[in-house]
Amino acid sequence: MTSALDDPLRVARRAVQAGEFRVAWDALAGQPSETKVSAEWLLLAAMARWRLGEFLPSRSAALQARDAYRELGDLDGEMRAENVAAAGAFALGDLGEAGRGFSRAHGLAERLHDELMKARCANNLGNVAYYLGGNDDALAYYRIAAVGFERVGLLFGVAETWINTGIVERDLERLEESRESATRALEIAERLGSARLRAQALAMSGEVAGLLGDVRLGRSLLDRALGIARPEEDHLTEIEALRLRTNVERKAGDYVEAARHGEEALTAAERLGHPWALAETARDLGELFVELGDRDRSAPLFDRAALSYENLGATGRAERMRERAAAIRAG
Repeated sequence: MTSALDDPLRVARRAVQAGEFRVAWDALAGQPSETKVSAEWLLLAAMARWRLGEFLPSRSAALQARDAYRELGDLDGEMRAENVAAAGAFALGDLGEAGRGFSRAHGLAERLHDELMKARCANNLGNVAYYLGGNDDALAYYRIAAVGFERVGLLFGVAETWINTGIVERDLERLEESRESATRALEIAERLGSARLRAQALAMSGEVAGLLGDVRLGRSLLDRALGIARPEEDHLTEIEALRLRTNVERKAGDYVEAARHGEEALTAAERLGHPWALAETARDLGELFVELGDRDRSAPLFDRAALSYENLGATGRAERMRERAAAIRAG
């Protein structure tokens, strides 16, 4: 039987596989210095810290892991580290480098005939396309990813593509289709017992319910998403659920609650330093203050959203926010 001395990363590896990222990082942090320079330690650290919202150290560790695996001639390790490094760039708002990194990882996956990584990269490239405003390209990538995940039997990945597809459908105002996508994702999350996946699917389901007029259900689903995301330290889903709750309360006409949730979401997005979350939250909070007739508060929020979108490289979205701010100021 292999002991902890023989395999010092066993606990962390299993925790990452189980989605227990705080457990994984605690196990990694306790390792001796000689273990912390290994390629696998760096990769596991990058994966755990990304999920804990620590995007800059995650990307740094992933790049070090990539270079270490490359020096070892380990294409599989290099591929996995490249994908995590690209995910770090994505979270930090460098969409150009994220796209290039995911494409490089996809190229390595093709060389290795790794269908799972090809699906993951397609899903990630879909996210980049969506951020840049390419909804049709995003949906095409998500379809490719879904087929790939189904081929290898990874239900978690299938659910992720349904969530991402539902978000695009929502933006296209195809609400019934978006609700169906959310339902499919939630069914898989329940079957897998994945807390993080369930929180994401519940958040999307809550928003769509609210947009379709069932405010009570929307609130309930979003509260459930928050109740799961917070103990999981899933900060992105927490911010998203708060932002979406803002929009549901706006629809219900409860502007006090809408403002409370929106400001809490904005503070959390600033603390996390996630450009996309900051842009989306500032935009929606700005729309709330437009409805309240508060130009002094709405226009600066659109400016903040524009700056964050611009920093991401999402120039079309940034221009729309600048136009929105200018129109508000013009009266």
